[in-house]
Amino acid sequence: MFLAPVAGIAALVALACPAAAQDSGRDGADAGWYIGAGLGANRGSTLDQEGWNQDSFCYPDAACFDQDPVPLAPGYRWHYDVGLDGGAAFELTAGRYFGRTRLELALAQQRNDTSQMFRDIAYYDGTAIRPRPGGTVESNGRATIDHLRVRSVSLDAYYDFPGAWGAITPYAGAGLGLASVRFANVFYASDYQDTSAGGETYDPPLSFYNSAQNNDLDDRVVVWRLHAGADYNPGGKVRVGLKLTWSATGDFEDIGDYEYHPMHQLDPDLTNTNTFSGTRNWTLMLTVKRLIGN
Repeated sequence: MFLAPVAGIAALVALACPAAAQDSGRDGADAGWYIGAGLGANRGSTLDQEGWNQDSFCYPDAACFDQDPVPLAPGYRWHYDVGLDGGAAFELTAGRYFGRTRLELALAQQRNDTSQMFRDIAYYDGTAIRPRPGGTVESNGRATIDHLRVRSVSLDAYYDFPGAWGAITPYAGAGLGLASVRFANVFYASDYQDTSAGGETYDPPLSFYNSAQNNDLDDRVVVWRLHAGADYNPGGKVRVGLKLTWSATGDFEDIGDYEYHPMHQLDPDLTNTNTFSGTRNWTLMLTVKRLIGN
């Protein structure tokens, strides 16, 4: 389903590119159709992650656990910072020159390993969770995300400056498209233990409160891109160059479920929702274009 827009965007390119004579070499500009590829590295910004669920349990390390009866919780809300390590990027392109301007259809992928840093957790309504006074129960929570992958299809427009630097043609461009965003192996687990010397007895046992999640989270968002680069013409129909791209996507949201959770006793279909601020990436690619025809 993600590649379904490709046909429509390609049709727009075709309609914008009549089969008239190609402007062969006017003002030193290339002419006609071309295909290309790019390979490089990218660096992304830190993302904000916010999540929430409708878990109604009060946990043994919280102050509410000492109340009689133990009150219901309104749910929970949490925040993480998700750092993006440097990663790889590639793209495949097809386009057409119109003198100094050109239109290009691009299929791109970026992948970054991530580091997830806990910020805070509160009840769903924002009330702070107070620790249990004198409590000896400790929680052990672990959260990781394996990597972020962004696949996009975009229609980009460029303006070339042929002859500006001899055989080197600088250019600038911008584009808009759709992106498939995946956070892979979103993992969370928590368990509880009593650290007192005698070991207090709990009913139900502390293991009842353990939980775990391991999902891939996916969403479809808008992507927009800005480009600057230069192509070198060694002669013939091949162009090699460097391209610097800044890209951004809309905010991401997806629903995950749990492998096990105490709320499954009451709601077997308990889910959680996570939102991530939109990605911001810089990408530097080595590119190759091959002119077709002429």
